[in-house]
Amino acid sequence: MEKRKTIAFPTFNVSDGMAIDIVKDKLNDETIPFQTRILAIDNVANMATHNSVSKDELVSALKWIFEHYDFE
Repeated sequence: MEKRKTIAFPTFNVSDGMAIDIVKDKLNDETIPFQTRILAIDNVANMATHNSVSKDELVSALKWIFEHYDFE
């Protein structure tokens, strides 16, 4: 029997745990909807503490935003 390929259902909701995971190493994962990646960055930025995310990871997320948005 052939195994069916599954496609993740696109969702824009993201839990804090998922947000941290995305910001840490999944911002360039094309299987995650763009809007979900943006919301992940927003969730992490608005957390009370940032103990789970390094400064380098936060800087990378900021750079990612500037690579994908035209602010002019």
